[in-house]
Amino acid sequence: MRRPALLALALLLVGGARPDDLAKAGSPDVVTLSVVGTTDVHGNIFPRDGRGGLALLGGYLTNLRAARAADGGAVVLIDAGDTFQGGIESNLSEGAIVVDAYAALGYTAAAVGNHEFDFGPADGEGARQMLGGDPRGALKAVAARARFPFLAANLIDATTDRPVDWPNVRPSVLVEAAGIKVGIIGVMTIDALRATLRVNVQGLRVAPLVAAVATEATKLRAAGANIVIVGAHAGGACGEFDDPNDLSSCDAASEIFQLARGVPKGLIDVIVAGHTHQGLAHEVEGVAIIQGYALGRAFSRVDVAFDRNAQRVVRHDLQVPRELCAQHDPVTLRCDPPAASSAPWPQAQYEGRAVVPDPTVIAAMAPALARVRALQATSLGIVLDTPFPRSGDVESSLGNLFADALREGSVGADIAINNNVRGGLRTDLPEGALTFGRLYDTFPFDNRLVTVTLSGADLRRVFGDEVRRNRRGALGISGVLVRATCSRSGLAIDLFRPSGEPISADERVVVVAMDSLVFGTVFASVALPDDARVPQMDAPVMREVVEDWLRQRGGRLSASEFVDSSYGRWQYAGIATTECVAD
Repeated sequence: MRRPALLALALLLVGGARPDDLAKAGSPDVVTLSVVGTTDVHGNIFPRDGRGGLALLGGYLTNLRAARAADGGAVVLIDAGDTFQGGIESNLSEGAIVVDAYAALGYTAAAVGNHEFDFGPADGEGARQMLGGDPRGALKAVAARARFPFLAANLIDATTDRPVDWPNVRPSVLVEAAGIKVGIIGVMTIDALRATLRVNVQGLRVAPLVAAVATEATKLRAAGANIVIVGAHAGGACGEFDDPNDLSSCDAASEIFQLARGVPKGLIDVIVAGHTHQGLAHEVEGVAIIQGYALGRAFSRVDVAFDRNAQRVVRHDLQVPRELCAQHDPVTLRCDPPAASSAPWPQAQYEGRAVVPDPTVIAAMAPALARVRALQATSLGIVLDTPFPRSGDVESSLGNLFADALREGSVGADIAINNNVRGGLRTDLPEGALTFGRLYDTFPFDNRLVTVTLSGADLRRVFGDEVRRNRRGALGISGVLVRATCSRSGLAIDLFRPSGEPISADERVVVVAMDSLVFGTVFASVALPDDARVPQMDAPVMREVVEDWLRQRGGRLSASEFVDSSYGRWQYAGIATTECVAD
């Protein structure tokens, strides 16, 4: 006799519903909408290690849609942003391969995230940015290509002081699913425009989330929306999922919880969150919040029970974020492979059926993928006789190659500085014929170059800061030798030209560097003119400068040409530099 009471209690914990609501849950007047969320896919469209991939996601969705079709419900599929930038195939197609797959998957809407701006102007032939192009050209092109709307309610055009008005980009959308009117709003984290290339977001700002959501939700309710969902490229993090109302394992002050608490109660029903790459399946102030980690390896889900007679939501059934597995542990549902001595995991099951990758998704990606593969195979007319590693204790051959290319490819530059680590070079160059694809793999970003004139004293501060941070190997340099000496009197930085001639403190030198270095912490201690801190759309794209330099140079290259073991570009004397204090 206790089983029904325990079931009722469990359902109360899951959805916060009242007992009378539970009685209605099995009624034919109650319809279930499964809200499925993905986020921060970052162009990871193919499976890795037996998990993830958009075709596999399609298999899960096929099973879920069959279940909802059987009970008269529907699936609402929403992406919470940072969809394209990351995977090489997506980057080289500027997101086209992803939106083509999303069309086959049947997405209802997608929120715009911060990394949607990374591609800048639309590419021309050879994946080269068109001169004088719209800094949001690539995003606008991929949005126009999509068969679902892009949503950005709090992305404001500074000229009009209103949400951006681009083709197929709008603040919200009203759709119908299983006869229920569903309003969907898109927003992004308040810090979104600080986490992308600055040159591409000039003239835009982000409005506070709560006010933007409240405004759009009010409009949607007035237009007849029965359920309102927010796709938010903003998120949180929770470590436990046993009780959706227990937030003790969560970052309770997270931006997404503040949003749920800040919007008037009853105005929104569900938030599909993102940005933080974490998992959520929790309820805050009656709002169900779901978030499915990142990189195309999981999805989130909440089933929303709606009573047609009462015209209101009667239950939220929050589910733990689900890994996308080809095979899984039938108990834990995880993809982790069994021990070597054990039998392989069985084929993944979902909604009572085996999960089969969706071939229509693979077919949808094929045309864009063919164009990407042809571009990757393009020869640069050069052969590498040895591998070029990106890392080294103090400097690397690949880092120095990039720095040489930037200096020699920039008119009037005396010195070049390049970022070798996070946000910089991504992989080594293998030996053999060098193709555009291999070059792109090392640096898939569209960062631009900034040229500044500095004194020798300025350069000493820049390099001294790097030494104090103990960032050995972080910067590739060309046209300068840095000698760092640490003694009881502190850290001394001496600079020399490659010929051995000293660079004096008052000498003026022209430096070309990657924009993120100039606008970030590396140049923070240097007083630059205001115009040097503002990104310029006509500045050259860094990868294109390196590509042109390689094509012009041609022939054969060896790593030993770029690293001199007896006389390095970075020279450290003896003791640990982190113990040094500035002069």
